[in-house]
Amino acid sequence: MENRLKAWCAGISDQVTAGTTTVVEGAPGTGKTAALDDLAARWEAGGRHVVRARGSALDCDLPFGIVAQLFDTIDPGQPADFAVLHRVYRLATTLAGTTGLLIVVDDAHWADAASLRWFAYLALRVQGLPIALVLTVGTDERCDDPSYGEIMAVCRRVVLDNLTASDTADLLAAALGAPPAPEFVAECQTVTRGNPLLTTRLIAALAEDGVPPTAETAWRVTQRGAEVSGEVVVARLRRRPAAVVTVAHCTAVLGPAPHPGVLAELTGLSPVELAEAVRTVELLGVTGPAVLDDMPAGPRAALHLRAAQSLRAHGASDRVVAEQLLETSPGLEPWAGEVLDRAAQEAVNRGDTPLAARLLWRALREPVANPSRALRLLGVAELVGNLPGATARLREALQSDVDDVESAVALSYALHADGKPAELTAVLRSTGSPWAQAHLAMHGLAWQEAVPSTVSLDTPAGVLHHVMVGDISTADAVRRLSTDSAMSSLASAMTLNLADQLDEALAVLDEVDRAQAPALRALTCVMRANVQRRKGDLLSARAELTLADDHLRQDRRWHAVSTWQAALLADVLLEEGRLDEADVLIAEASTEDARRTWSYGGLLTVRGRILTARGEDREALESFLAAGRHCEAWPYRNPAPLAWRSGAALAYAAVGDGELARRFADEEVALARVWGAPRALGMALRAAGRVTAGTAGRTLLEEAVRVLRTSPARLELARALVDLGVVMRRQGDTTAARACLREALDLSQKCGSAAMAARAHSELVATGFAPRRMRQTGPTALTPTEHQIAALAARGRSNEEIAAMLLMPADTVEGVLCGTYRKLGVSGRLQLAEALDVGGSDPIGR
Repeated sequence: MENRLKAWCAGISDQVTAGTTTVVEGAPGTGKTAALDDLAARWEAGGRHVVRARGSALDCDLPFGIVAQLFDTIDPGQPADFAVLHRVYRLATTLAGTTGLLIVVDDAHWADAASLRWFAYLALRVQGLPIALVLTVGTDERCDDPSYGEIMAVCRRVVLDNLTASDTADLLAAALGAPPAPEFVAECQTVTRGNPLLTTRLIAALAEDGVPPTAETAWRVTQRGAEVSGEVVVARLRRRPAAVVTVAHCTAVLGPAPHPGVLAELTGLSPVELAEAVRTVELLGVTGPAVLDDMPAGPRAALHLRAAQSLRAHGASDRVVAEQLLETSPGLEPWAGEVLDRAAQEAVNRGDTPLAARLLWRALREPVANPSRALRLLGVAELVGNLPGATARLREALQSDVDDVESAVALSYALHADGKPAELTAVLRSTGSPWAQAHLAMHGLAWQEAVPSTVSLDTPAGVLHHVMVGDISTADAVRRLSTDSAMSSLASAMTLNLADQLDEALAVLDEVDRAQAPALRALTCVMRANVQRRKGDLLSARAELTLADDHLRQDRRWHAVSTWQAALLADVLLEEGRLDEADVLIAEASTEDARRTWSYGGLLTVRGRILTARGEDREALESFLAAGRHCEAWPYRNPAPLAWRSGAALAYAAVGDGELARRFADEEVALARVWGAPRALGMALRAAGRVTAGTAGRTLLEEAVRVLRTSPARLELARALVDLGVVMRRQGDTTAARACLREALDLSQKCGSAAMAARAHSELVATGFAPRRMRQTGPTALTPTEHQIAALAARGRSNEEIAAMLLMPADTVEGVLCGTYRKLGVSGRLQLAEALDVGGSDPIGR
């Protein structure tokens, strides 16, 4: 800064000579005053006279106020007529004598009109006199006086700008005694924007704190920079008129881009006064915390209360009003408790635990607050944020109002997270509420102790329970669904998934608010992955499971969800031929907590399939039977969610027990026919066909293929086609076998199942046919992210919607789609559905 200032001063000194008028322009902090100090010192060192003055917003209406600062013999308040102007002019020429006179005025944009008129008078006559006139003005500061225009017309202008990164680096090296890291310099530039005053003060503060200029300490720059900037801004603000100070205070309270009506109401200024004051505040770069900290506590709290009242009157959201109420005392408004309560509920739904807790603690201090509701919301916020004390808080909420069903439901999920299914069951059953029973049915999908003895069909959760039990048909179940709440949507999506209405299930899940707690976001991703896996879209399934894992890392208590996620991921790895990775994943996921949940049956079933793929049939059989024994604790017999029986049937056949193989296969076929969804029935028929010899077996496999053609489960169709093709080949029907196997190969490659594609390929070779090379383009050439974005676009989602769902910029989505179009050989998103073989549907009730 010192070298830069010397350069500025040298440049100004070269221009400031006798007989000239110079105007130095610069933003606050760019060194205008420092340049004047140096210039005055140079003139005085040469034995010449120097007179100085400084403009101020507080006395800009006093005639000749600035001139009176320059010449003590002039009284302020005189009229600016010719006689007075000329008398002051003669006084200046007399003072200049033969040695010279330097007249410097800082912040001349605040000069009174009479003083400006005299400066213009002098500027028009100074040429040839031993007088130099130097004025400084702020960049973008307005001065509408005509005299100011005359001065600017005859002056020389010197513009001071900000420091460059190189300048800042030099200053840092000189002050801190070491070459600064680029990251450290960049942070200084960001914080100060190169403003010389802020930079020098920041560097002085960093040097005082002993902060080394390294990349690791760059965060200290941000912290210290905010403090330094605040001090400078507050100091500048104190010199401004009352209107500017008022607007700065109100802007600090309301935040950036305040509502115009609210700002006008709080300030009480006229539109013209308000506009000018707002412009000045923006020019100063006023920051909220520093300005608020400079206000006394009482007036600050009163301003927050007025802001809350005005914002509420202008229709602001509960959250915005509540943030103002947080800074006030309780009991001042009868509606405050309700606003804080609603804002807290919104914060809980968004997963913003810290804000929810602050709002709820404040709500509890309101005299008309509902303690039970506030305690419940606070407990939910702590549950969502994985904070200690959530269960105790929710127990307290329920004890304060034993009839509060919402508190009972919230407590049940805290007990679920704590792994206490017996207690959560008792809590929900004690309410006698149908809504609580619906939640109990959802808990029963994880814990055997939570399965209700009787469940009505009045809610989607109740419908899902009966679907799992297997005593309701597909058509009847789908007819009873609704999506009037998050729980209803999730239960309906599960039922639609089991009913083979996969696109409808995805449409419902797309509408579930993803700005929720990590556990709910994880569950939504796992459910989407399950749907995609059933469709045979392994790439999209893997992408969803990766997202789910990210959410589950934030909260490991939801064992049923994490076990389900592991089972699905292991299944995808199996299809990709990565058996060892799948085996390791299952071993890691098979914890004691996982073994208590329904989802553990899925892990055992996938493990059985892995062992079957390795040819370890007896071990595979034991794994399938273990899955059956595990599931016997639940009343769920529908094979649609977990088809362990068909796996056991194939394993029994492999070890030579045909009778038990057929018994398990026939049982699954019978149960699947009751349910009526084609995927479950087709899978059961395929298993029955494989364990049945001769023509009867082929007939069952042909039926399996026919049934699966009516289902979107493409990978299961490919599996059935391979098995039918093998039987046809063995029976000598080579032509039909090749047709089945070619179709199976194409489907397997589209789905991304390397294992199934390899089997179809080898069986096709066994028919004596030389198949084409394995697919290298098309859907299988896409990355998981490309496939996920393309699938959402194919279902009608806009770039903005996809970006919001996947938490990425919209232009990134567009870039990914452009690359996807090239890989798929299509011209735009209208062709994506056909290229990816996906469909779309509206959610229930639309």
